[in-house]
Amino acid sequence: MSEGDPWQSVFSVLDEGVAQGAFPGAVGLVWHAGATLYHEAHGMLATHPDASVTGRAVERDTVYDLASLTKVLSTTTLIAQLVSEGRLTLEQPVPEPWSAACPEATLIDLLEHCSGLAAHREYFTTVPPFDAERVLHHVANTPIDYPPRSRAVYSDLGFMILGAWIERELDMPLMEAFADRVAYRLGLDAGVVPQLGYRPLVSRAALGWKYERRIAPTEVYDASLHPDGVPSYFELRQSDGVAHGAVHDDNAFVMGGVAGHAGLFGTAEGVAEVAKAWAEDRVPDVRTEVRDRFWQSSHVPNSTRRLGFDGPSLDGTGTTGTSMSSAAAGHTGFTGTTVWIDPSSANGPRVAVLLTNRVHHGRDDRRIGDVRRAFHAAAVRL
Repeated sequence: MSEGDPWQSVFSVLDEGVAQGAFPGAVGLVWHAGATLYHEAHGMLATHPDASVTGRAVERDTVYDLASLTKVLSTTTLIAQLVSEGRLTLEQPVPEPWSAACPEATLIDLLEHCSGLAAHREYFTTVPPFDAERVLHHVANTPIDYPPRSRAVYSDLGFMILGAWIERELDMPLMEAFADRVAYRLGLDAGVVPQLGYRPLVSRAALGWKYERRIAPTEVYDASLHPDGVPSYFELRQSDGVAHGAVHDDNAFVMGGVAGHAGLFGTAEGVAEVAKAWAEDRVPDVRTEVRDRFWQSSHVPNSTRRLGFDGPSLDGTGTTGTSMSSAAAGHTGFTGTTVWIDPSSANGPRVAVLLTNRVHHGRDDRRIGDVRRAFHAAAVRL
């Protein structure tokens, strides 16, 4: 292939990311106008010697911890269903007891990250595993951080509330709601390891070889990687050595691995199937007008948010750079994952998925940002 070949450009971006140490491995997938144009695996599942699968090659069906992609694939999708069914309204006030943390906030405000809730709190330092109700009690008693709708502050707390709100409305656990109402309906729940689903309370010891070789380890809890002092989460996580099959997000971990803000694991194909359902207006039980409303831009000053989704940064510094249209909607995950949908691309909608475990050697390496922008710039040329 020539250097100008678009497929080779995508391949080279991800191979270079591996070579430069931005992540041990990756799976990239690009779908456009009804066809998968790119779906390739790069690098290794792990590179740290403490990981049991170090040196094993990534495959197309490798499962990654999706981190905050959970917010759109699970929580936002389930909320869109409930709005379509008339069980919730977007203007509905946040109910008690969670309203204590965000008085006067609505469902819209939680979805647009403008409810007044703080961005993050380390509940895992005071809540032992595994007590989701205690974490939610702390969320409800966290003081408001700013007046609702005055600005956008990306908040895990809001999506913790949304996950609990879904459970209350459906009278079923969030994991079961996602499995029944989304994954099963889209054919993503089969196989030794489902293509998309929550993985509750899984430790490294309990993982088993069938799962171990399919799931990419995320962070290795090695004190030598932190010469300036071990982080606050080490006491909670280092007994297992590696986050491998157990959720990486520490608050989600003490909640039992299932939460509205994090907890999903999946393959690139599994992520793409939910994104394609949104792009093609076939999300189970979501009406067209609701789908379209969820993609409208927030009116909050300087916000890039939609309902649950994010949008491109106007200055090009965001995940997609300047490669996607202003109508694009997507999300990132802290572990090194992204999903983006561009409904306005030429010849039909486009979906781009990138899954990595960029936190493998620690959380401070930010080289993933440049790789993400280069990946999306190459992907739109396919």
